[in-house]
Amino acid sequence: MDVQNMMKSISEGTPTPGGGAVGWIALGQGTALLRMVSNLTLKSKKWAVGHEQSRAILEATAEFDSRATDGFHADCHAYESVVKAYKLPEENHDRQRAIETASLLAAEVPLDLMEATLEISLLSMGLFGLHNKNAHSDLISCGLLLKTAAIIGSKNVEANIPYLSGEDLIVVNARHDEVRKNLLNVIPTITEGGNL
Repeated sequence: MDVQNMMKSISEGTPTPGGGAVGWIALGQGTALLRMVSNLTLKSKKWAVGHEQSRAILEATAEFDSRATDGFHADCHAYESVVKAYKLPEENHDRQRAIETASLLAAEVPLDLMEATLEISLLSMGLFGLHNKNAHSDLISCGLLLKTAAIIGSKNVEANIPYLSGEDLIVVNARHDEVRKNLLNVIPTITEGGNL
């Protein structure tokens, strides 16, 4: 899907792709900028101090575009599963379980987004101060996109938590709390200087 068609698809007023899918695109764009800064750092002997971290970033994010687009499609699928479950007749004995199963998937995909965002954020943090300073605004932009992805992921998890119960609820809450806490520790560093 090219960028223009993707934006049209999001804008059409259909439930998918929606905010959760857009979060994966923000992650992909943030990662692309981090890779750009890493490549620019590697191209100059002046920034040799950042070469090792830049290489590590490029190696760790080699499949970033597939990861982002797979997440985009997974989010659409998860939401469509929820809609399908709610369309089951109310007298169907499997309806409630189908709703809970779909809601769990709809919570797990944005949790995956949050965890992927944390992973990329930590890589980004490791490059701060070692990067090609001519690309500093790009590194800040990367951080802001990652922050956006993290917030979108968290809000989408929270939207599905009320429909979970039992062990699923406990596991999702624990996972959400842990990754959110870790993101809150990292985000201020990677967005430093990113205010208007």
